[in-house]
Amino acid sequence: MPKIVDHEQRRRELADALWRIVASQGPAGVSIRSVAAEAGWSPGALRHYFPTREELLLFAMDLSEARAVERITRLHEHLEPGLSMLETLAAYAEQLLPLDDDRRAEYRAWESAGILREQDRDRARRWQQQRGLYRRLVSALAGVEVGEDSESPHADPWVEEWSTHLHSIVDGLALQLMVTPGMTDPEDCRRRLRAFLARVAEAAEYREKNAPNDD
Repeated sequence: MPKIVDHEQRRRELADALWRIVASQGPAGVSIRSVAAEAGWSPGALRHYFPTREELLLFAMDLSEARAVERITRLHEHLEPGLSMLETLAAYAEQLLPLDDDRRAEYRAWESAGILREQDRDRARRWQQQRGLYRRLVSALAGVEVGEDSESPHADPWVEEWSTHLHSIVDGLALQLMVTPGMTDPEDCRRRLRAFLARVAEAAEYREKNAPNDD
């Protein structure tokens, strides 16, 4: 009787092995041979699922995205009661900062984007998905509706401008944590993120107070 292969289980084994390589060595350590050895497979068996290194790296990026989305969804479902608006929004933005080992591994997977310039056909979608999160956060601080499609530019230029700034702040903090960890630390990044969100809230309040009176 032929052996029944659980392909989903085998992909999970590969995902776990790939993730361990990414976490410890980054994209530079990912190869058919290294991932196969980590999974206890032969390179030929691995190529049945991922014929090239580039496909492995794309899979690593997909895993990183899926893990971040799952974490944000979990946060949304289990928010602590009584959190202030600023703390709630900071908690969402923090999900994209490499503040612990899991999120540092996710960031390292995203480093693959620099290698996969042509192969990553989801590049624009991934970027817009992140910008969409920042639009939602800024809109919440300003008391503005974000609309059904948060991944398209907001009709309000103010929201779009501050969403761009927030995107840059989070990316900058993430880069500092990964590249110059001795110069900053997770708690300092959390503090600076909250300070920036407080400035956004102040700008929103100022805008509301100085809005033209149509009466």
